[in-house]
Amino acid sequence: MTLIDLTVPWGTEVQPLDGHPRIHFDPITTHAVDRRSNTRVEFSIHTGTHIDAPYHFYPEGKTIDQIPLSVFIGRAILLDLTRFGLAGHGVTRKELLSTGVTASDLHGLRVVLRTDWATRHWNQADLYTHNPYLAEDAAQWLADAGIVALGLDFAVDQAFPYPNHYIFLQREIVLIENLIHLDEVGDGPFTLMALPLRVVGGDGGPARVVAQVD
Repeated sequence: MTLIDLTVPWGTEVQPLDGHPRIHFDPITTHAVDRRSNTRVEFSIHTGTHIDAPYHFYPEGKTIDQIPLSVFIGRAILLDLTRFGLAGHGVTRKELLSTGVTASDLHGLRVVLRTDWATRHWNQADLYTHNPYLAEDAAQWLADAGIVALGLDFAVDQAFPYPNHYIFLQREIVLIENLIHLDEVGDGPFTLMALPLRVVGGDGGPARVVAQVD
């Protein structure tokens, strides 16, 4: 069994969304003065590797603490889209199908999309400005396939009004965003473990995401 950490390093280098604060650490106590370290942190839930809950876009949707744990741990399949992971490119349904999968192959699974974008750009200013994204026909096809969750290493949407967030979150398909090191997962099935913080009333939660490869 091999465990692969798919989580962006959580620190001040992480590129936030426009309008969201950069992760900032403020010492409460220090070893030099207080002989112990305690830290206050300012951050946006949607910075770095995190999971979007339905409440993120739907006021009546489930918050992150209301999502069953079974959603976050289970069998997953990786779709290699690296040849389509170009800056500003909308990944289409046809391009998803070119990986050889059918909708029935995905039903009931956690689907992870790999372009390697976040691996290269998680701490770069263009993470959210020149990223590949899902075309709406691709998002609709994945949602219709009955997937449990969608993980990916590039932004779900191109820009406001973020139509793909609505497509997935209205069906309670959580979005596991900003994954890295997907090149280490390989081609076979694996177990995805993506546990968010249990944020009360949260529209999402920071997460440590791991792939277990048998």
